[in-house]
Amino acid sequence: MEYACITDIGLVREKNQDSYLAISNVYGDFLMLVADGIGGGKAGEVASGETIKYFDDNFKNSGPFDTLEDAINYMLYHVSEANRHIFDLSMRYNEYAGMGTTLTGLLITAHGCVSVNCGDSRVYGFIDDNIYPLTFDHTLVNQMLEKGQITYEESLNHPKKHYLVKAIGIFPTCKPDVHKVKDMEYYLACSDGLHAYVSDEEIRKIVCDKDKPVESKCEDLKDLALLKGGFDNITIVLVKR
Repeated sequence: MEYACITDIGLVREKNQDSYLAISNVYGDFLMLVADGIGGGKAGEVASGETIKYFDDNFKNSGPFDTLEDAINYMLYHVSEANRHIFDLSMRYNEYAGMGTTLTGLLITAHGCVSVNCGDSRVYGFIDDNIYPLTFDHTLVNQMLEKGQITYEESLNHPKKHYLVKAIGIFPTCKPDVHKVKDMEYYLACSDGLHAYVSDEEIRKIVCDKDKPVESKCEDLKDLALLKGGFDNITIVLVKR
């Protein structure tokens, strides 16, 4: 397995509030995560950084996962615990009040792969030159679209397009989306600094280029997001199975 990670402040923001993780435990399971501090808001970098640190500290000595259900339960439990940690910090310190972060990623085990998501960062899978979204954006507009309250065309430029309905640290509890996903050739986790400005088709062309290593593909994705304006922090974790 090969992987590469990259993060960039972009061309507009004063801070990089994204954090990421790519780590194996002692049993060879692999965890990739991206966290994006909410909306450039208060202490977003603390929320994302502390969330990633929680998993960095915990995952090294986790496992073994005897079944895929063990992996699913691991992610459900520890996302809940990470949420509690961030929420407690926000309650304890005035400078952290109201902070939160997205969290998305993939746990790769010998029994299969599990996606996790809270917020609007994303995981994609790639196989046979095709791209497959593996997570659902927890935004108000996406929720309205799913309920048939607005059309797809209306969703594209809706004034509340980036309002989140689920994230880490905002409420006392958080139940993430955790699902088994199919085996793919590549997996990509990214913040919306990439996917909000670079189309799925543009992402697909870069990731599915068979002539470049994963490090170059990460650089190319980041550079394209910057070329599109670099309006947000950009974070990418790309894995080739």
